[in-house]
Amino acid sequence: MSTTSPPFDQNDKKYFHFFGKLHVTKAARIVSVLYVVLISIQLIFTITRSLTAAFFSLISGAFSIVIFGALLYGTFKEKRLYVVPYLIFQALSLIITALSLFIFIIAIAVDSTTVVALGEDFGSVDPNVSQEDFNRAMTTFTVVFILFLCISGFVQAYFLEIVYSFYHFLKDRETSFNFTFDNTVSYGAGDVFATVDTNTPPAYDNLEFK
Repeated sequence: MSTTSPPFDQNDKKYFHFFGKLHVTKAARIVSVLYVVLISIQLIFTITRSLTAAFFSLISGAFSIVIFGALLYGTFKEKRLYVVPYLIFQALSLIITALSLFIFIIAIAVDSTTVVALGEDFGSVDPNVSQEDFNRAMTTFTVVFILFLCISGFVQAYFLEIVYSFYHFLKDRETSFNFTFDNTVSYGAGDVFATVDTNTPPAYDNLEFK
């Protein structure tokens, strides 16, 4: 019995993303470059904020350099092992994003001081203005922050799907080059101890009959 697998087709529809217009290899490379650009923008933005935001940004940036650097190398060199850290990190990041959204909504109803602190640190909300302007600014920040978490969650999930598809594309391509062997091979006693005649038999035209 031998096992066979369908031939590998790199132009299969399942390897295309962005509405079927872009192959998964190019899509994964674009995603890795976008992550590097977004992380750079985030670092520049948060460093200009408060000391707490800058410290948090530097700590998260140190992990991001390792994760997204490996992703960038893995997508351009087509090494699926290097995209595994991103897959794990991004799955955890989606869970954290969902929890952050839930905690933020709870904080709005329970502890408004936390929301105010976030508004001052990340939304540039000025607490020294009139109460009406302050309430308007906090409302705007709250809506924008919730939308940001929701949109970033959907984008991260789609990027995760692309990189995961790229991982399977490389795996399918690698396994398609494997040979198929028989599952069981039996040898008889005669096969083991048999001798092989290495003499080349004469050609038919050279046979002599006596």
